Amino acid sequence: MDILNDIEGNEIFKNLFEHSVVGMSVTSIDGRLNANSAFCELIGYSTEELKNKKWADYTHPDDIAYNMNITENILSNGNKSSRWEKRYIHKNGSIIWADIHTFLLREENGQPLRFITTVNDISARKKADDDLMLKNEILQQSLSEKDKFFAILAHDLRSPLSSFLGLAEVMAEDINTMSMPEIEEITKSLYQSATNLFQLLENLLEWSMLKKGNSEVRPEKISLNRIIQRSIDPVLESAKRKNIMITLNLDQTYFIECDIKMTETIFRNLISNALKYTNPGGSVVISAKPVSKEVIQVSVSDTGIGMSQEIIDKLFQLNGQITRKGTEGESSSGLGLLICKEFVEKQGGKIGAESENGSTFHFTIKQVQ
Repeated sequence: MDILNDIEGNEIFKNLFEHSVVGMSVTSIDGRLNANSAFCELIGYSTEELKNKKWADYTHPDDIAYNMNITENILSNGNKSSRWEKRYIHKNGSIIWADIHTFLLREENGQPLRFITTVNDISARKKADDDLMLKNEILQQSLSEKDKFFAILAHDLRSPLSSFLGLAEVMAEDINTMSMPEIEEITKSLYQSATNLFQLLENLLEWSMLKKGNSEVRPEKISLNRIIQRSIDPVLESAKRKNIMITLNLDQTYFIECDIKMTETIFRNLISNALKYTNPGGSVVISAKPVSKEVIQVSVSDTGIGMSQEIIDKLFQLNGQITRKGTEGESSSGLGLLICKEFVEKQGGKIGAESENGSTFHFTIKQVQ
């Protein structure tokens, strides 16, 4: 028997039910269901298919318990109706968000008869809400990164600039009374301060370009040996000053496909980082090994002071950066490793680090014949 026929004044209701553009259903207490065409269209099942299903069969699993609680509350507490949001599983497997309004029709003695439910599709609104939430999260992350960026500018530019200005002031006031060894010592310190400033400014420029989305990958074929050597040249003076030997340990000639500028930046930062945290007289070794026919892993290892697990866990995170002075008081902004991560991942690789008797940073890059 059609449960619609049990409703008093059913002709008017049936017309409204059948022709409504809003999904509607009438469900008996024992679970028999009639659905209108709008509801069937919403979840992709025909009226006959729905008669052979329970409401839980096309309700999102995470919403079933909540749905049952609402139904039980209506039945047991004497409530007439309730409204809530739930997810349906469409016949094709997609998720449909709906605004549900259920009314419980009772007999004169209060005995429950059937549920009359309206179902409005709110999937578009939910998607708009999710998109807005995602945009807000991205905006908050961007603002957080900007705050960190300006903190780095304020802190890490001030230190080397103060050092540079202090040394320049000493030379300007006392150069006529200084011995040649003293002048040489201050000149070396000025050079080191200028080098630190230049590297920091390069990293700040690279980072700002990344955040603007202006870093486009332009892959070219190049010898790994050649790109490493080009990356070593700018840091050779720092290595000589600390008496640190840089060794290139490749068991064969590798060719890689990469953005040369990006890859040089990766190597420059990793090698500079190794030099910074290695004591005078130590060593830095650059090596490579194949991971597959298409990929090689490049490593930069040092005999330096190493890292705790706490530091390793916070590497490559802007908001989790731990800045440490180098073995001779060199400053560190933490931006270099962030740029390395961005550039490695832009080229389809992965980067990581470990620490045992020094530190090793490694990343993967595409190998070509």
